[in-house]
Amino acid sequence: MGDEYTLNRPFTLSCPECSGVTERSATGTLLQWRCHIGHVLTGDAMLEAQAVALEMRLGSVLSLLNERAELCRQLAEDAVSEGQDTTLLEAARQQALQQAEPVRALLESEWVPA
Repeated sequence: MGDEYTLNRPFTLSCPECSGVTERSATGTLLQWRCHIGHVLTGDAMLEAQAVALEMRLGSVLSLLNERAELCRQLAEDAVSEGQDTTLLEAARQQALQQAEPVRALLESEWVPA
């Protein structure tokens, strides 16, 4: 993975409840977003649902990185007993633990209430 990830302006917003695409509409001054399966959210509801989705997804990433580190540890332990080199497994374990730290920091940080 390299420089292929960019943050261009999204064409539309996704529904924080189902990840489907949404269509923006206005009823008077009330803005709302409706996804293709029927979820309808106002701007405030969309912000709140996005915050919940962010916490859940970041939590999943943190959990997976922790599991990756543990898998590498277990595989290295088995490799040692078989007399194999564990350098790459240890490097991968350390990388997973290091990459988990910014995710943990994001989860523990205060988000600006929009």
